[in-house]
Amino acid sequence: MEHEHHSHTQDSVSAEETLALLQYMASHNAYHAEELLAIARSLPPDAAKEVQEAAALLTQSTEKIRQAIGRLEE
Repeated sequence: MEHEHHSHTQDSVSAEETLALLQYMASHNAYHAEELLAIARSLPPDAAKEVQEAAALLTQSTEKIRQAIGRLEE
């Protein structure tokens, strides 16, 4: 399951492109957090706990990205 990741620097993209990229990343990461929770349901309890914690961290990270988006949209 591979997907491409592109390197973006502030010098190479506009503010609009940066905002769009951050919005995409927030959505993408939220989707992966949901996938992790779905996977955790089929794991033994100890492994499920670790994966659930990873999903929670990803969700927290996604919220930080969304906060940054909010600041950019002000």
